[in-house]
Parts: sequence; C-alpha cells; structure tokens
Amino acid sequence: MPWTLADRTVIVTGGTSGIGMATATALASEGASVTITARDDRRGTAAATKIADLAGSPVGVLVLDLADTDSIDRAAQRFLADHDDLAVLVNNAGAAFGRRSVTADGIERTLAVNHVGPFILTLDLMPLLLASAPARVLNVASSAHGWAKRDFRFDDPNLTRRYRITEAYGQSKLANILHARSLADRYGTRGISAASVHPGLVRTRIGRDGDSLAAAIAYRMLGWRMMSPSEGADTIVWLATAEEPPEPNGGYFERRGVARSTRWARADDAPERLWTLTQQLSRREAPA
Repeated sequence: MPWTLADRTVIVTGGTSGIGMATATALASEGASVTITARDDRRGTAAATKIADLAGSPVGVLVLDLADTDSIDRAAQRFLADHDDLAVLVNNAGAAFGRRSVTADGIERTLAVNHVGPFILTLDLMPLLLASAPARVLNVASSAHGWAKRDFRFDDPNLTRRYRITEAYGQSKLANILHARSLADRYGTRGISAASVHPGLVRTRIGRDGDSLAAAIAYRMLGWRMMSPSEGADTIVWLATAEEPPEPNGGYFERRGVARSTRWARADDAPERLWTLTQQLSRREAPA
C-alpha cells in the first residue's frame, strides 16, 4: 500500500513555534491528524489554533515537559489512551542553556531536554508505533553535533567536570543522530524507519528560550543569514512524506539528501553505548 499521511496520526514535539510549527502545518496540510506538544496549555492551544487555520484541519495539543520524566510518561499515557495509530513521531523540541543545571532526575538539562526526554517519549510510544507500522521516527539534530569535539562524554554525560554551552548542545545533537541509528538497528525489521536531520541555520526561539544571553545575541545578529522555519522544515517534511523511506535507515539527512557527519556520529559502537547509557540515566527499558 502506498505511503500516505492522509488520515494517519502524527506527533510533532515543540510545535508552538519555529520549525515545529512549520512542520506541523505542512503535515496537517497533507491530511495528517497532527498533535503538537507544548510545555504550556495556553501557548499550545494558541499554536494549534493557528496551525489549524493555516492547514484547514484540527490540531491536537499534548502538554508535556521534556525535562520532567513523569510529565512525559503521563502525556504518553494520555495519548495512547486516545489514539490507535501513530505514523510519524517528530522529535523536534530542543533548548540550549548557558549555565549548567540538572533536572529533578539529576540529568544535565540540555541533555535531558534534547535527548533523554525524546528517548523516553519514543520508548513510551513505541508499542503504538510498532502496532501502526510502517511508521517513522524523525529526530531534529544539527550540524552543531560537531561541537562535541571528543566524542559523546560517556564517562561524564552530565558534564560535571566542565560545562560549556557549545559542548552541552553539541553532545545532545550528537545523541540525536546516534539515537536514530539505534532505532533503525533495533526496530527496522519491524517496520520502523528512523532518521536524524540537520534543518539548517533557522530562525527559531532556541536562542531566546534558553538562559544564555550570548546565544540570544548571536542568534539575533545572525538572523539575516538564517532560513525561515518553513525552509528549515522542508527536509523533515520530505522524510515524513516520501513514498519510500529515504535510505539508509537511521541516516543523517540535510537538504533532502544524506548529510556529512563527524566520525563520532559514525562510530560503530557509539549507538549501542549511548542506548545503554540513556536507559541507565532514564531508568527505562526498551519494549520488546
């Protein structure tokens, strides 16, 4: 049966602005039943209304905080109780923090929001993804994974010895790429296609929603060089809608093609090492 999102269900995390909103709007326009996630119900509802007006179809809202594991679990259970299909999960939401802090679970906050939270959400939703197969999981990564100059910090993932915003953000984006590879390895034979994507330098709220003044200023100064959210969403939408899942499964993409990644992102043992570590950090086990 040809792949189509018409009457299929899609989740886009961080759909209240930027790339997430543009992605949600495009996929809703393809006939998908879209749910966006938001940390705040009021902001989520306002965004869903705007997307619905643009796409001409209703959009749902799932309130969750990717830095709060209990919030993720509760949101996933609500979604599972109300839906019997999930064709595409777009792990888009992200943040950057100039000062080191940890979540209630003791996880460095950049890593928690950008990787551990999406890892938990994906695991929580995996039974439905498998039941809905073929299905796709798309992680919004970044060329900034190159800021992780010396591999993922497997010996110090919470960056207790030294914290720099570039290193914290870089290793979280490296984790997005490795996570997609792991999903393809573990679930590819069961109908799950996974990918990570560099959307390009896009005008989003990430430089303003964190706590780093330097990052905020840099994003504003570079604004004239950045793509629009719709341009940044293009490859994500392509990955979600292409009739055949782009190859390789678990690949890293940019501009509708395979992108170049660092040697750390291509290391043979890194996906499994990160999967094991993330299970330990999140206190989660993968579903059978």
